[in-house]
Amino acid sequence: MQKINFKDFFQTPENKIAKRVIFKDEKVIAFILNIAKGEMLPGHTHGEVSLLLQILDGSATVITDGLETALEPGELMKVEGSEKMQVINQGEGTLRLFVTIAPMGNEAFARDADI
Repeated sequence: MQKINFKDFFQTPENKIAKRVIFKDEKVIAFILNIAKGEMLPGHTHGEVSLLLQILDGSATVITDGLETALEPGELMKVEGSEKMQVINQGEGTLRLFVTIAPMGNEAFARDADI
């Protein structure tokens, strides 16, 4: 058993995005994306995996294969890795997005990043 406090992974990005990995193994990765006000996660795909996106703080527009969907705290979105996905921070502060990817897929997904 492992208890995790999401707030330990909240960070104000120095640039646009601060990604902080919470957990990873060969089956799954979980991380927090901290996206600065007015910024976006550029469009990209994840191959043969499934993603779960949950807003912890803020509001976002998630664009998947050109379809825009508003996402607010308490809502969960499943995205297939083959779908081109983009996340836009629509809120007044830092967007906190909890992301789970299974199976883990590319090892590049499993690293902290500052973009």
